[in-house]
Amino acid sequence: MRISNKLNFKITSYLALGSLCLLEACTSTPADDAETAAEVETLKTRTVEVINPSRRSFNAELHIVGTAMANQQVMVHAMEGGYVKEINRDIGDYVVAGQIIAELDNPELNRMYQKAAALLEVKKSTYDRLKSTAEQTPDLTPLQVLEEAEAAYLTALAELGAIQDRQSFLRVKAPFSGVITQRFVDNGALVQSGITNTGTSPIVELQQLDPIRLTIPLPESDAGIIKIGDTVKVTFPELPGEAFTAQVSRTAGVLDVASKTMQTEVDIDNKKGVIKPGMYAKVVMMLVSRENVLSLPVQCQYMFQDELFVLEVIDDKVVRTPLRRGLTNKDYFEVLNTNLDSTSMVIIQGKSLVKTGQQVEAMLKTER
Repeated sequence: MRISNKLNFKITSYLALGSLCLLEACTSTPADDAETAAEVETLKTRTVEVINPSRRSFNAELHIVGTAMANQQVMVHAMEGGYVKEINRDIGDYVVAGQIIAELDNPELNRMYQKAAALLEVKKSTYDRLKSTAEQTPDLTPLQVLEEAEAAYLTALAELGAIQDRQSFLRVKAPFSGVITQRFVDNGALVQSGITNTGTSPIVELQQLDPIRLTIPLPESDAGIIKIGDTVKVTFPELPGEAFTAQVSRTAGVLDVASKTMQTEVDIDNKKGVIKPGMYAKVVMMLVSRENVLSLPVQCQYMFQDELFVLEVIDDKVVRTPLRRGLTNKDYFEVLNTNLDSTSMVIIQGKSLVKTGQQVEAMLKTER
């Protein structure tokens, strides 16, 4: 019985000791282990290049990619059914608003017009005769008969006018000035009215290419900064040497739920037609401009556990300092840390070769 108790005690002690070791292993990370004081002491002293934060006129810019789109784009449908009698314009042709693109014919509609015209002539003759009789002998023509004849005449007139409108729809016209980019039917093809039917075939596709509408997916972080009227600079890789200056024309005002971006649009003059829909554009937007801003080169940033830091050299040792960053551009970022000033030594070269607490030799880099 005593042996059994001693054995249980030993087993319990071993289990407790094992749990304690396991707990210590779980609470330490490889990074912490690598940066223990014992290991840092054994690291070789390295030379690193440091820089002092400096003050400068700061221009924060947003570099982003946009896509050129037609200012207006529409599939042109026939508003009355018929067969294609003639296609007046084809792919690549420029048309002005109101210009006839295609002409259709509808024999049934023509017969309806002839019938309505004949009926109108009869109704008008009847109404004119009763009106003349009523004027000469009012007692012989009841007022109700005259009014009914007038109503029949006006109805026939309206029906003829409706048929004439339908006949005018047989001439398919351009709704705005632009370039025909696709054609979908040939001469003799039977098309249906796009007004009264669904799934009908369009006649052509028409795009307005001047101005070009540049669409830009603005990130959530910058959505509140960009305003309508802000100046942007645009270049297209396919158009070397060409640069365009324009202004923000409109913004969606809301973020897309999926992409967390706000659609922003810039209208660019394209009278020469050199910008084609579908081209990618490199866009530079000026976010804000400030004077006398404490800043550091972007190479000084250091990412550790998904947070931004800078590595300082204090008393010849490496210190990791959390970074409070303000404005940024492609070269510099604004330093908001109160514990950093123009005398701080921030590592710009050699960050990956040193660890926190390591003894280093700092070599100051002078900015030009």
